[in-house]
Amino acid sequence: MLVGKLLRYAFGGQGFRHASALLRHRLGSVYQVIFAAGSQVDLQWVIPAYMAAREQGLSCAFVGPDLKTPDGTEYINLPVQYFRFLRTQALVTATSGLKAAHMPSSALYRIAVPHSLVSLHMAYPKGTFDPYTHLFCCGMHHMAEINAMNRLAGKTNPRPVMIGYGKAERLLETRPQADTLPDERKHILIAPSWGKGNILEAIGEQLLTRLLADGYRVTLRPHPSFFAFGDAEIAWLVEKWRKHDAFALESSIDESKALWSADLMIADYSGFAMEFACMRERPVLYIDVPPKVLNPDWKAVGLIPIELSIRERIGVVVSSDVDMVMDGLIKLSQQATDWPDRIRNEREAAWTNFGHFGHACAAELARMLAGSA
Repeated sequence: MLVGKLLRYAFGGQGFRHASALLRHRLGSVYQVIFAAGSQVDLQWVIPAYMAAREQGLSCAFVGPDLKTPDGTEYINLPVQYFRFLRTQALVTATSGLKAAHMPSSALYRIAVPHSLVSLHMAYPKGTFDPYTHLFCCGMHHMAEINAMNRLAGKTNPRPVMIGYGKAERLLETRPQADTLPDERKHILIAPSWGKGNILEAIGEQLLTRLLADGYRVTLRPHPSFFAFGDAEIAWLVEKWRKHDAFALESSIDESKALWSADLMIADYSGFAMEFACMRERPVLYIDVPPKVLNPDWKAVGLIPIELSIRERIGVVVSSDVDMVMDGLIKLSQQATDWPDRIRNEREAAWTNFGHFGHACAAELARMLAGSA
């Protein structure tokens, strides 16, 4: 079966297209910076940096499989396994699953751009950032975590650099216009993280039933992994409520409309919850389910992950009980004016260069490349 797939790929149209794209690249000029994405969802974090780098006069290209890139940009359509053959001085990516074998041998700089504001030592598998020379930190917590992980491993790379978080500019650029038909019902955005014990698994059906029965508008925006893996937790819930006029499903791969229209968010440990709080300056109602742990050795780093420590500073934490959730929503609604100043203070530490990631990233890339000339 595997041999058959390989033969179909090698002699089919897709294999020919990839080989042609790589040959054209190899015969052309060397790009100073290549912004790589393993999937469409990873692209949005690096688009602002690409645009600003072009303004700085750097030669740049996007690379990845079947991506929809902005008009007028350079793009090489290649799957991840071809990345090693690219010719570039610097590789920048928000795709966390890349291995050392995927990195271009010509790249002097291999730069990781975290695709979430959450900490690096619990929600990512151990060794995720080992292949990189640099990590462009979102905030002070990332700086501390990389330094601690390096000390623990007895190494100096990846080197942390304070840059910021790339998604803000994209969220602002793609912000939808206000609803043409205003709805007086409170709009609740539910954004569960992916993995065992998440909101949907814990109280999903009961929570949706209660919210809709109590007259709330509800948008369910699951983590991209739910869509990527066709998780059954979505399918049956959506089927049950899809005809309800107050229920909507939003793909976290394609859109972020509810980020701008929701009054409050319900989350567990999702990095998107931090984005909502920081972008909207509104609190999050956190449901206290088991945290998402992909590195079982995270405690050895000696730092509390920000997705655990920040919850009570940008919101309220309640147990996974529907009555407690409903009470929490009422409490947050009554305290709406108490939160903006508190959230702005947290944002200053967790999200450096807020709204200016692209230019900060491009300036650092230009500095690095000038030093290697």
